[in-house]
Amino acid sequence: MSSEPMAALDGESLRAREALGASVRSGFEKAGYAPVSAPSLQPADIFLDMSGEDIRRRMYVFADPAGDELCLRPELTIPVCRLYLESAGGAQKLCSLGPVYRYQQRGSAKLREFTQAGLECLGADDAEAADAEVISLAARALADAGLESYGIEMGDLALFDALIDALDLPSGWRSRLKRHFWRPDYFRELLDRLEAGETGEETSDRQALISAIAGLDEAQAKDVIEDVLKLAGIAPVGGRTVEEVAERLIEQAELASSSVPKAATKLISDFLAVSGAPQDAIARVRALAKSAGVSIEPAIARFERRMELVAKRGLDLSRAHFATGFGRNMAYYTGFVFEFRVDALGADAMICGGGRYDDLLSALGAGKPVPAVGCAVGIERLLAAVAREKGQ
Repeated sequence: MSSEPMAALDGESLRAREALGASVRSGFEKAGYAPVSAPSLQPADIFLDMSGEDIRRRMYVFADPAGDELCLRPELTIPVCRLYLESAGGAQKLCSLGPVYRYQQRGSAKLREFTQAGLECLGADDAEAADAEVISLAARALADAGLESYGIEMGDLALFDALIDALDLPSGWRSRLKRHFWRPDYFRELLDRLEAGETGEETSDRQALISAIAGLDEAQAKDVIEDVLKLAGIAPVGGRTVEEVAERLIEQAELASSSVPKAATKLISDFLAVSGAPQDAIARVRALAKSAGVSIEPAIARFERRMELVAKRGLDLSRAHFATGFGRNMAYYTGFVFEFRVDALGADAMICGGGRYDDLLSALGAGKPVPAVGCAVGIERLLAAVAREKGQ
């Protein structure tokens, strides 16, 4: 795939992309999803706060003449959710089609401007049924485009959250592990420190600061640390922001003031090692929880019901691989997540991705929680996958 902007694509490629995008959106509309069009220009802070690190570092961010910080939308979910908040609310099914923008390093084979077709199921009371509908519609879109060979990666953050809630962990560590689950490298580092139960050698000044914040809640501790660092003129090191330095000190303070049972950290590690076919993997999760004397049965039952509904909709679960450690790279996901992948495409293997994001609408300003699930299909990647499969 070319690294040039869309305008540089040849006429045939443009027509094929436009036809496929229109076809995918048409399929969503036939399933009852109303088409909407969100502005390409969006407030930057929303995406900086709620997107994953990979997207944040590749956003096109700039200030307008009034000094407001804007960005070119890097994805469609947040813009469509903002449109929803401008409407009457309630249960709505929305779909969208349009370009999104992400910076690519020079020489990258990836596009800087590419097309997504998305659908969002907002306000539906039956979460498992909505999840099954969205992933099934995604599979139908790929099939209608002519793609036959793909795999499905699945995860469920709700299972992990249920496990963490059931364990004897300090409250700060409990929320921190949940909050950073989608950042695999940093999460592994957190878990390693939790398992070690030690903070390492500290200077006397740093140890004094750690001791001083040990009794504060996380928000108060972060404010104190950030003020101290800024007043002292201490610059971040190693690419870390002041906030990241503050968070590390808070973690050290909590480790110093609390103990965590080794059995709990081992159970977390064992849980995150589970993967395989969905039915086999969830059976292993149930057995693991039972052997540890931990109850997460409601979350397991919801997962099993979701898979039953998916199967009833005709999605072949033999294509699916479930991993307890799979969480995608977006900060706003809260539950079931999935990706459709064609590994032969290498770096562009993910054709479609999505999942549940029940907290996003509240973060965007909704007066009450709005259950939500959605997905986005990468049109250029789908086009490339179909062409490869046909030997073109």
